[in-house]
Amino acid sequence: MKLLAVLEATTTHFTKHGLPSPRLQAELLISHALSLPRLGLYLQFERELTPAELEHLRPLVRRRTAREPIQHITGTTAFSGLTLRCSPAALVPRPETELLVELATQLLQNQSPGRVIDVGTGTGAIPLALARRQPQHHYLGLDISADALQLARENSTQPASAPPEGTKVEWKQNDLLDGHTESALLLTANLPYLTPEEIASADPEVRHDPALALDGGKDGLDLFRRLLPQAFPLCPTLLLECNPHQTAPLAALAQKFGYPRTTIHSDLTSRPRFVEAHRDGDPCLPPHFA
Repeated sequence: MKLLAVLEATTTHFTKHGLPSPRLQAELLISHALSLPRLGLYLQFERELTPAELEHLRPLVRRRTAREPIQHITGTTAFSGLTLRCSPAALVPRPETELLVELATQLLQNQSPGRVIDVGTGTGAIPLALARRQPQHHYLGLDISADALQLARENSTQPASAPPEGTKVEWKQNDLLDGHTESALLLTANLPYLTPEEIASADPEVRHDPALALDGGKDGLDLFRRLLPQAFPLCPTLLLECNPHQTAPLAALAQKFGYPRTTIHSDLTSRPRFVEAHRDGDPCLPPHFA
């Protein structure tokens, strides 16, 4: 069976089962199975696949049809210029979070070297992406999950995601900032913010992420309520990601816990997604707060 015929049949199969972007999903899966770049498929449409190659592909197609995330099947995902290892141990990094990295880069670019803390680091995506952009700083990724931290450590040693030589990136198992006493220039956090109702109605792929990385309590903001008073004595600048309908209440919470200057940033689809918060005397205070 020729590669083009396999691609078309897989696309049709994914369409029938309601997968989003079925052609793209088919291309990604087949290129993974054949160890080819995705665009390399287009140069080999007339290639006859061997029985062994087809046998390797079939269970992968079944897994994706069952709505297992393609990142779990291939074991990697692209994020902010990195290729990160993925597994069910941690949330698959979302494209929206790439904008948080860009916002953090802008805040850090003119600052003297200092510590940056990422709370709920998961795969380590945020610290590792920032380390590539702002290598003069020292990065600390915190997570309550030992399995997630193991994944972050693996990513920090892979050529496609490792920090530049000489840039310090550390990982520590911790429940938010409990017991943490070292100050930081900036704190980033993409904490669990889904409500139980949102988890129940989410795409099937979402429910393959660990519940620990999804459940934010009744209104999705339980962990932020704990984090903000912990952060106040340690971190003058916060960048927080949440659901669009949570940005206004999260900004109000930040103000309540001592961060009077807040602004809301939109994501790649122009929906409010990120809360930037500064307390008085913040060295990262940008011009629009002046």
